[in-house]
Amino acid sequence: MVQLLDVLDAAPIDQAPRSGADRSQVMVATVLDVAEDGRTVTVSLLGSDAIPLPATASVWTDVTTAHVLMDTETGRPVHVLGPATAPSTEVTVPSSESLEEASQPATVTRTATVTPDWSGTYRAGQGWDRWNTNRYGGRTDIYQGAIGSSGALRGMATYGTAITSLHADRIASAILTMTGTGSWQGTWAAVVQAADRTSAGPSPSGATATANITGTGTTRVDITALAAGLLAGKGLALVGSAYGAVGGRGQSMSITITYQTTQ
Repeated sequence: MVQLLDVLDAAPIDQAPRSGADRSQVMVATVLDVAEDGRTVTVSLLGSDAIPLPATASVWTDVTTAHVLMDTETGRPVHVLGPATAPSTEVTVPSSESLEEASQPATVTRTATVTPDWSGTYRAGQGWDRWNTNRYGGRTDIYQGAIGSSGALRGMATYGTAITSLHADRIASAILTMTGTGSWQGTWAAVVQAADRTSAGPSPSGATATANITGTGTTRVDITALAAGLLAGKGLALVGSAYGAVGGRGQSMSITITYQTTQ
C-alpha cells in the first residue's frame, strides 16, 4: 500500500485527466511504455502526458491500449488492470455492384380486377342504345351480330382510367368474365376486340379473342393478347357475326389483370 501511495504522490497533478473529464470507474488508455517486469505501464488518458501506473501482470506484447482503473472521486488513474482490445477502424465499403443493385427500381407483380364504368350497344344506322333497352339487362347489355330487323349490332364496355391508373409496365395475364343475358338460348361465339368508343359505334383494332356462351351461362376467356389496347386505355367491343349478348354490369365484362409495375 505504501508503494502504491508513493507512486500516486509522485505523479504530477497535471498528468491526470482534466476536471470534468469522464469519471467512469474503468477507462481505456493508450499504452506508451511497459516496464521490463510488466508491473509498471506508462499510459496516456484523453491525450494527457505520460502517466506511469502500477499494473497487473499481463502479456503486453503488441498491446496498444489498456483498461485503467479510475478514482471515481478525483477522476485520477489508479491502476492498469490489463490489455484492452483496440477499437476497430475497419470500415466496410459496399461494392459498386451492390450499390448499383440497391439503386435499381424494383419490379413487382400485382393482380387487380376492373369493372366497366359504362357499357352499351350501337345499332347500325340508329345510334347507341337503340336495341332491347327494356329487355333482359336493359340499356347496359352488350350485343353483337344481327337478328331480324335489328341491323348490325356492336356493343362495348369502357373502363375509364381503371386500367391506365395501375401504371402497369406489362400485363402478364388478362382474364375476361362474360355472362350471357339469355337473348339467344343456344350457344354462340362472342368475339372480343379492343376498341375506342365513337359516335359512330365501337372502333376496334388489334387482336381478337373468342369465347362460346350458352344462355345465361358465365364464361371466362383469356384476352392477354389484347393487352396493348388495354394499356392504351381502350375498352372492349363484341365484333362477332353471331347474334347474342352479355351483361355489362357486375362481374360480367370484368377483367382480372395480373401485371408488373416498377416501384
